[in-house]
Amino acid sequence: MTGRKFIWNRFVRSMNPILEAYAENHDAAGTYEKLEELEPMIHTEGERALYQLNRASLLYDMKKFREAADLVVEIPSLNSEFDAQVAELKTRLMEAGYLY
Repeated sequence: MTGRKFIWNRFVRSMNPILEAYAENHDAAGTYEKLEELEPMIHTEGERALYQLNRASLLYDMKKFREAADLVVEIPSLNSEFDAQVAELKTRLMEAGYLY
């Protein structure tokens, strides 16, 4: 089990600085490209779901609502906190008219 924890931490440790930089520079397209480079590091369903949520959020910020909606409906339920974040994005997409 220790190995999985290390792998997850490696993925999250790599993703966090990218998202922190996005919070400062608001370069959604550049951040999206950097995030996509991390996909080979994904080893668990939880990592995949977190990756997909961040991708969908960045697509939303780039005004690519259809692509974001296609991604967000595929994100599995993990826990109440994560599910609330997914629900928030789904609500924004519904308000934009891209998710029913």
